[in-house]
Amino acid sequence: MKKHFRIIAVLLASVMVMALMLSGCGKKEPTDEDAKKYVDSVVKLLCTGEYDKSIKFSDIEEGKETEARDAIIEEMLNQAASEYELSDEIKDQFREFIINALAKCKYTVTDAVKTDDNGKVGYDVTVSVEPLKIFNGAEETMSNVMVDLLSDTSVLSMSEEEVTNLVFSKIFDVLNGNLENPEYGPAEDVIVHYGLMDEENNLYGVSEEDGQKLGEKLFSAEGLE
Repeated sequence: MKKHFRIIAVLLASVMVMALMLSGCGKKEPTDEDAKKYVDSVVKLLCTGEYDKSIKFSDIEEGKETEARDAIIEEMLNQAASEYELSDEIKDQFREFIINALAKCKYTVTDAVKTDDNGKVGYDVTVSVEPLKIFNGAEETMSNVMVDLLSDTSVLSMSEEEVTNLVFSKIFDVLNGNLENPEYGPAEDVIVHYGLMDEENNLYGVSEEDGQKLGEKLFSAEGLE
């Protein structure tokens, strides 16, 4: 069962990686406030669909930022649906769960320290994250659900694809239960680097590696060990 939960954990982190690969149209020499506003805006856009409109993303047409966020989520969902043969109904459950989980994330951009990036200005931006315990107790609860499922003789006549979709449906029931009264781990500092990504067009952003680092911290791994 842990395999299914890990699939979800990886997908959540991947969504964050995709979002943080957006580039911001920066000033010739951005300030620490520019760096903090950029990181906060990207994470807020992904988690809530809202953001600081003073930040301009070079990758997104103005006014279509929320559409871009939805497209990022959809791309990850399509990948998962294709790999695990998820039905449209389960894909819809997955989408709703991801959006609800992201909306529950707790983070604060606290600081930005100027760095010298080979003669160019950059910033190490600190994000204080309270990891959402999304999987807390989920495996134990799911094990009890599986006992009930296995006692249902109708499951024996199902195809592998049908069983997979049934299991994922039950998993989302369990995980959505955790979101009703969310619990969080102690605050942890994550440092991501905001720097020049495209010198010719003066575009600044955060690397894929740092995006993954932040994405993995938003959700606690408790329950997956």
